[in-house]
Amino acid sequence: MKNIFFIIIFISFSVTAFAQTDDDYVNEDKSSSSKQKRTIDSDATVIYGISNPDYTNHFLTPTSLTLKKGEIRLTSTDIIFTKASYGLTNSTTISVNTALFGMLIPSIKQSIAVNNELTIAASLSGGQLLAINEDSVVVFGGGSVMGTLGNIQNNFTFGAAFYYAKGTFDFANNKDELPFFHFFIGGHRQISQRVFISFDMMYFPSYQVYTGSAGVKITIKENMSLGIGVMPIAWNDVSTNNGVEFQPILIPLLSFKMLFNKAS
Repeated sequence: MKNIFFIIIFISFSVTAFAQTDDDYVNEDKSSSSKQKRTIDSDATVIYGISNPDYTNHFLTPTSLTLKKGEIRLTSTDIIFTKASYGLTNSTTISVNTALFGMLIPSIKQSIAVNNELTIAASLSGGQLLAINEDSVVVFGGGSVMGTLGNIQNNFTFGAAFYYAKGTFDFANNKDELPFFHFFIGGHRQISQRVFISFDMMYFPSYQVYTGSAGVKITIKENMSLGIGVMPIAWNDVSTNNGVEFQPILIPLLSFKMLFNKAS
């Protein structure tokens, strides 16, 4: 059973590749008071004049928004995981995820702005999740749909996803494949000039697994963000004679993200 949770850890990190956003930025007006509130569009407010450079995802799960055309975003999580994203258009973003254990997963996301309060999106991804050697390879593919309420400073996202992993060896319950469906939610909340609270939660009903993250994101200059948080994992173990047991694991998270060609 525990082999399943190692795979879910990998998927939880790779899900961040599908997180991009689609909203307007605000450049800080140097001539105005640093404490003056200003808007991004008709209802999106920037606190203290600093726009969020890391609005494209929470720690692990995506929002429904996409990068602006020509923008480039680089991400590193726990040193092991890296991601590069590029805005093909204002509503289409492509990404590539890599990791030290052989991960190489490209993805594409398409977003639609329903109105000023709601954006919906769908994403597809597929590639190599794990490659230790030629006899130990796991490939992976799937997609997700989601909706985001709010703006780049403060938002709430809900969605669902289905993925399928296939290996050259038995990696989960003596099987070489692992299909899984999950629901997710996430949110951003700005609490000061450069600090955001971020959280997300995922539930895998087929395996009764719960995971997610919680932490803070600190804006550095105008195009960088440092994230510090934790990723808890818990599951119901029905294999014991004592009935259902709640067995938790806690993983630290450290992320650094940089946005280039930031749209004005």
